[in-house]
Amino acid sequence: MDIKVTKASGVVENLNLNKLLSSLTKSGADREQAQDIIDIIVSEIKPYTSTKKIYRLAHKYLRQFNHASGLRYSLKKAIFRLGPSGYPFEKYFGALLENYGYKVKVGVTMDGKCVKHEVDVLAVNENEVSLFECKYRNRPGNTTDVKVAMYVRSRFQDIRPVIKSQYPGKTFKGWLITNTRLTSDAIQYAGCAGLNIKSWSYPDKKSLNEMIEEKRLYPVTIISGIKSGLINSLINRNIILLKDLAEMNVGEIGKMLSLPENKAAALKKQADELCLC
Repeated sequence: MDIKVTKASGVVENLNLNKLLSSLTKSGADREQAQDIIDIIVSEIKPYTSTKKIYRLAHKYLRQFNHASGLRYSLKKAIFRLGPSGYPFEKYFGALLENYGYKVKVGVTMDGKCVKHEVDVLAVNENEVSLFECKYRNRPGNTTDVKVAMYVRSRFQDIRPVIKSQYPGKTFKGWLITNTRLTSDAIQYAGCAGLNIKSWSYPDKKSLNEMIEEKRLYPVTIISGIKSGLINSLINRNIILLKDLAEMNVGEIGKMLSLPENKAAALKKQADELCLC
């Protein structure tokens, strides 16, 4: 079945039903539920419907089947809600790395061979030192192009000899991370130049979203109905991962955010559904 859809970038392509099925099952729906949702969506959309509308429909029907699965399907949107600036995303990505065994510093100034550099995330484990440049986008369709990849690599090349002297015996890796997508030229250049890259759905086996899903490291912004003021309060207290909220009790949440017990309990319930099930 060929159904033409319009992506956020304006590109028209056929709707990939297998990809939609996979995203629904990864969010927690069983295969039969996912197929039922796809059948409903296909019956409702017209040619050249935007992928944004298809996402909204998938989210709507997924939540009707399973509330926690519906929230999980909102992951990409939740990352966008970390903005508008990139700093909360840098803190969030640093928190992801900590859960993968790294010691992390966010927003550090480092000496290079020629000049000083502002580095988004410095991560160190037993074997390696990794520097991460985080390119945050607050809406879909904003890709990261080859010029950014070239700029990031040149900075890391300047820092490399200093890092190697400061951390003898450890390997050095420079990374470009984005929450949307990289252009094909950026991917080609990174592969040729030895720049490590990670974005939404790239690479196939170790993408940003898979890194999040593997350990259920959802941002607090994934909670349904949470207001921006509460998001800011949580992030300012370094509670940026939903699992940190799930580990608190209702009384602690209410006191921290000055919420009545019923609202604190509602936040706690959503956190538990996603992180502890």
